[in-house]
Amino acid sequence: MKRFLIAAAGLFLAVCVFAQNKGFVSVPLSTDSFSNRHITRFEKANYQGMDCWKNYVVSLQHTGIATVWKYDGKDGLEKLGRFELATHDEVNHSNVCSFGVEKFDKSDPMPVIYVSQCHKKPYQGRKDVLFVERIKPGFQGSELVQTIHFDDVDELFGYALQWVVDRQNKVLYGFGNTTKDKDVEGNRHRIIKFRLPRISEGDVVFGKDDVIETYVVEDYGLRYATIGQGLCIWKGRLMMPTGLGTPEYPSYLFVWDLKNRKPVEVLDMSLGTTGELEDLAHFKCKRFLVQGQDGLFEMKYRR
Repeated sequence: MKRFLIAAAGLFLAVCVFAQNKGFVSVPLSTDSFSNRHITRFEKANYQGMDCWKNYVVSLQHTGIATVWKYDGKDGLEKLGRFELATHDEVNHSNVCSFGVEKFDKSDPMPVIYVSQCHKKPYQGRKDVLFVERIKPGFQGSELVQTIHFDDVDELFGYALQWVVDRQNKVLYGFGNTTKDKDVEGNRHRIIKFRLPRISEGDVVFGKDDVIETYVVEDYGLRYATIGQGLCIWKGRLMMPTGLGTPEYPSYLFVWDLKNRKPVEVLDMSLGTTGELEDLAHFKCKRFLVQGQDGLFEMKYRR
């Protein structure tokens, strides 16, 4: 027992030192507020954004390939359909998938999805455009019903801008770095907030006068990792998976309090997951699904 306590203390110290070396000084690296388990391994592909609505899971791949699954909450995944999005393109990275609050048509099986283009190259002359797509009944195709674009004349963002819907408050958040590359000295990470347009408004271009709030997380006590992946908003918290699942770029999940602009904690996602993680979605209660290149994981969060 004594040896166990000494070993545990040593592990705790190592985690603390590791966290400080990575710069998360104000936020302890958590290893006990969550648990992960591997649900299934997908066929090898370039997976990116993912979100849940009820028991439906929409999984996206680079260029805009969508797979719709039905998840029983245990181990069963039923494949309902696979198709190319209406915005399928080499520069549609489909980095984040986020369900909205409206259905385009009453017959639709789910609300529209918001797909972050999030590519270093522009799509039809616009960079970091947000696609709003309707998944058609039968899960065999989609239709583009709206685009949303931020006219970033002040160059608040650099390499890529990710988008996520706050369904509870019906607002839209963007997140991204401030420089042209992740490792450039002085690179920081900005949050920006807009209203969530209704589908009936058609294509929307936001300007600087439409910004509700914007700030960088480093100004509020968090040194963010260099490689951002997906986004999820749950109970006023922005949850941000990061890294590549490698020793150089390990996988962490940053939990951020949007109302109070402060870090909650950083989870060491190397516990119970493997490979590069890509996106996170709230499933039910305190359960989340995590999509990565090694498949789908389930996370139980205890906070």
